[in-house]
Amino acid sequence: MRWVTRHEPHVDRCASIWLIKTVIDPDAVFDFISRDSAIPEGSIAFTLPGADLQPTATATTFDALVTRYRVQDATVARIADILRDFEIQAHERQDRLTMSESAGVYFILRGLARTSSTDAEIVTKAMVVMDALYAELKARAEGSVT
Repeated sequence: MRWVTRHEPHVDRCASIWLIKTVIDPDAVFDFISRDSAIPEGSIAFTLPGADLQPTATATTFDALVTRYRVQDATVARIADILRDFEIQAHERQDRLTMSESAGVYFILRGLARTSSTDAEIVTKAMVVMDALYAELKARAEGSVT
């Protein structure tokens, strides 16, 4: 399936792309457009004006994807909590974070745009970061941390 979102993906969009590609649609192809561009026909849009999948005052796009596609994975739920902690609860106010992982995940994913020259490069790097985050959270939940 073809998915479309805004160019220069940041935290929620990077995590959402990882979720789509890893859990929802392994064959997903992504296009990146400006906020003002028309959504291409036949694509699934997220975090764009007029898209069904986008953040709200209380939920991230990642949350919307988990809900829409009924993702039942405790580690994915933990990632959703981390993203929501920074994106919703403490956006730019680190003193309100409730989870120790939140700021680190946010700053690493946010920094990818500063160290990448294309949207594809941002996504490639984000996939590695999100895979590592998932693996570590899963290991900790299973009690296999060394």
